[in-house]
Amino acid sequence: MCMKKSLGILLIIGFMICTGCRPGTAEVIKDIGGISMVPVKEASGLSGLNYADEENDIVLSQDDIALKIHYTSPNVYKDGHIMYIMESPAIKDQGKTYVPLSFFTDYLKIAVRSDENNQLSITDNDDFSLYNVVQFLPQEVCGALNDKNYPHRDEILKAVELTRSMHIDIPKINMKKVIQTNPLDAYAYDFKGELRRHGYTDEEISGFSYHDFEIIERSWKLPEKMVRSLKKGYPELADRDLSRWTYGDYEKYYTEQDQENFARSFTEDQITQLNQRGILLEDTFYLFKEFHQIDTILAQPDEVLKKTIEGYYQISIDALQ
Repeated sequence: MCMKKSLGILLIIGFMICTGCRPGTAEVIKDIGGISMVPVKEASGLSGLNYADEENDIVLSQDDIALKIHYTSPNVYKDGHIMYIMESPAIKDQGKTYVPLSFFTDYLKIAVRSDENNQLSITDNDDFSLYNVVQFLPQEVCGALNDKNYPHRDEILKAVELTRSMHIDIPKINMKKVIQTNPLDAYAYDFKGELRRHGYTDEEISGFSYHDFEIIERSWKLPEKMVRSLKKGYPELADRDLSRWTYGDYEKYYTEQDQENFARSFTEDQITQLNQRGILLEDTFYLFKEFHQIDTILAQPDEVLKKTIEGYYQISIDALQ
């Protein structure tokens, strides 16, 4: 009798192995409602993030940075501002909390996968830092600029400062890394009306900043009229299927194309002269506002160009105050 029972167990285990199953394991990346979802606690631990499950929120943290994910919303928050919008809210399934895999791969830029043993694994996470991902409040940036003892000052400045032209001492701040905290009422444009038309309630809208609107708008699907306009403006997209493109996809594409077109507008000799004088190509945007033509820019003494660029750097810093 015992031998028959043991033989039966061996046959079951053999069948499981042959069919690709492993005893004692569960599906770590699973399809829930058509979306690839991953257990957030396990994936966070592999990524070097601290995980906490509060009453209504998931909190992922590193140093002083904390990201909050509400169970009832796809929004990811830092300091009360929306950082990212997931494909779906977090979901509890069989005792585990799942979030979209794309939260890790697209937003955090962490390659989370399921290996051949059906275990979660990631690559190149040794130097992962939330500082490289999130945006910062103006007071955080100002604090790091002005106070040598500001908490995690080096990490913040490394995340928000860009390379400067001509050995300029004034920091060049990547304003895309700064949260624009101005309330929507501060603008003449009817941002609130746009949000209402997309299904947001007045209660939700009341707490939104301009930064929140920008993040939300990037998640909206492009209307057909804009798709037609985009294909007309960029002929290389004429045969592309843009039916799933969002405002964020549109913004990324035209920004990259405009940068490439701007770089191609100079001759090799002009680029050589800019390089020899230590003028970054992106800083020529500022110089064009003042001097309008590349030859006029190159005819200016270094002192004049340096002072002009410094002025635009200072404008960005002043805007943080």
